[in-house]
Amino acid sequence: MTSAPPSLMKSLMAGFDVVSKHISLIVFSVALDLLLWFGPQVHLVRLFEPVLEEAASIPEMRSAGSIDLLRAGAERLNLISVMRSFPVGIPSLMAGRSPVDTPLAQNPVSLDLASFWFAAGLWGVLILMGVGVGTLYFSMVAQAALFDRLDLRQALADWPRNFGHVLMLTAFWFVLIALFMLPLSCLLSILLLFGMGVAQFPLLIALFLGGIIIWLLIPLFFSPHGIFASGRPMWESILQGIRLSRSTFSTTGFLILAVIVFGEGMNILWNTPAEDSWFLLVGIFGHAFITAGLLSATFVYYRDADLWLKEILSLRQAHRV
Repeated sequence: MTSAPPSLMKSLMAGFDVVSKHISLIVFSVALDLLLWFGPQVHLVRLFEPVLEEAASIPEMRSAGSIDLLRAGAERLNLISVMRSFPVGIPSLMAGRSPVDTPLAQNPVSLDLASFWFAAGLWGVLILMGVGVGTLYFSMVAQAALFDRLDLRQALADWPRNFGHVLMLTAFWFVLIALFMLPLSCLLSILLLFGMGVAQFPLLIALFLGGIIIWLLIPLFFSPHGIFASGRPMWESILQGIRLSRSTFSTTGFLILAVIVFGEGMNILWNTPAEDSWFLLVGIFGHAFITAGLLSATFVYYRDADLWLKEILSLRQAHRV
């Protein structure tokens, strides 16, 4: 007799129970959000200025009002927000919001970079820092979800090995996304040459990226989990995640949908307060709790799915013998 397949609801309930018992897990997200809110801001407006001037020469861009949107986005972009790395990183409410105001009388120190190479170097350093701290965060969440304990010393001892595999996994995802973005950029260029209005671009990008997410996210959703749950190397973790996703395709799909819908739905609530309101602290702490709970739930689900799949494979092998 085999154990029951992984349960979506049990995993979600167990995930939030983990964070309730180990509330210190939210410190990572809270600290990053406070840094992005009150810490120094690094902008790239001067670097983007030639690009904006070039885009302003396109009549479709001017008529659609896209130049003003691009300029406003460049002015709000904070380079430090890249510390929210992917797929392993610290969840952040402020990384997507890019605040420029605070409740304090004086706004954070702002630096506008003009050197491309300095900006690129700083970008690389911040990415490495985000991946490094994100690796520690995932290790602590995995400990709490799988073993019901937090052992910082053990997490630090495992950090060099885990960081190496996470770094390779991050590069893998970067290359994969770049390979899919290349045909998108070619398609947009062709459509622009044939006179399609810029206003249609957001819809095309949304459809294209939506297809990529559906095609990639389910098989690769558990790509980092094997590194932290069972000490697997990067490629073994990816392959095991794909096997688990295929064997539990329907429940895994619902898990991913629940994580996205619940997480993004709660973000609407957390983002309600204005940037210059102290009530935004409620959103920061709430976001940290919810995201830690959802991540814990995915580790609980991964453990149960892995055990269930091993039992199924053992039974199949026994029947063959």
